[in-house]
Amino acid sequence: MAPTTLSPSPAERKRIDIGDFYGDYRKIRSKLGWRPKISLPDGLATTLAYYQQHLAEYV
Repeated sequence: MAPTTLSPSPAERKRIDIGDFYGDYRKIRSKLGWRPKISLPDGLATTLAYYQQHLAEYV
């Protein structure tokens, strides 16, 4: 595996970069009582399995 190198974002892309994002559902939980039905690890595993199964459709 090749080593990873970090390089700055091109200036023209910087204005659309959202930067770091942290999702939080406390507000919707407090207003509507909504909670996720699937844990983050289970959701990520399911998503990964889907894309592995359908990889040919995305490359």
